[in-house]
Amino acid sequence: MPGDPIRQQIENPQNPLPAADAAVLIQYYNLDQSALKQFVIAVERLLHGDWGYSLTTSKPVSALIAQAIPQTLALASTALLLSILLSLAIALLAVFSPWPTLRAGFESLPAVLLSTPSFLVGVLLLQIFSFGLGWVSSIRDEGFKSVILPATALALAVSAPIAQVLIQGFQKNYQEPFINILRAKGLGESTIIFRHVLKNSAIPALTLLGLTVGELLAGSVITETIFSRTGIGFLTQQAVREQDTPVILAVVALVATVFVLIVLLTDLLYPLIDPRIALYRRPLAKEAAHG
Repeated sequence: MPGDPIRQQIENPQNPLPAADAAVLIQYYNLDQSALKQFVIAVERLLHGDWGYSLTTSKPVSALIAQAIPQTLALASTALLLSILLSLAIALLAVFSPWPTLRAGFESLPAVLLSTPSFLVGVLLLQIFSFGLGWVSSIRDEGFKSVILPATALALAVSAPIAQVLIQGFQKNYQEPFINILRAKGLGESTIIFRHVLKNSAIPALTLLGLTVGELLAGSVITETIFSRTGIGFLTQQAVREQDTPVILAVVALVATVFVLIVLLTDLLYPLIDPRIALYRRPLAKEAAHG
């Protein structure tokens, strides 16, 4: 972002800060120190939970984020659940539907969803269900009912790559020789699909699902703005527009931390889905230990 937002606030021609307040602001952000010294102090404060103060509202950044997190958490968790259910339904119908036309239609659906911008989906959902049918308010917060539309707009785009990976996994694993062995043992098709084919196809989809969390957090900026939700996305949009650097830095640090933790959790879930992953790692660890 061009310019120095703190200097701009101090030297605002319309409402300049008094000299005493400007001195306090310069001292707090250590603007009289070198860039390296400023960075070290900022990291120390961040580790101690001091995220600074908003340049536009003068409120603690931690308080603003704590106020916005519940809105984004409700939106992201609902969108994640919807994306899992939607991608699973699309993949199952695209591979195991008894009608070829229906299979072809659902197999091409992920490409359509992926190429449709989430902001356009959000505007269409608002136009139909808020302005047209009047089922959901576009302004008031009506609890969980107000989460459904923005979560759907996020989930449609996010579910497309997951569905595509599941479709490829289902098609590949359903042709494997072990499927004939399971049929020979007398297992039904539904048991084969949900207990064996789905399990063998879940690892790539789980990897993509972990990366999807980043998409949900990034997509919340546009979605929350469209649906007037005061979450992390809306807070980020306002901070960027006002060049509120402390808020932007805190949001970036928070989102990066959440993303890293989700990816770590995804890696830890692999052995629970496929125990062979843990078995493969042990010999490698022993070889590394023996040099």
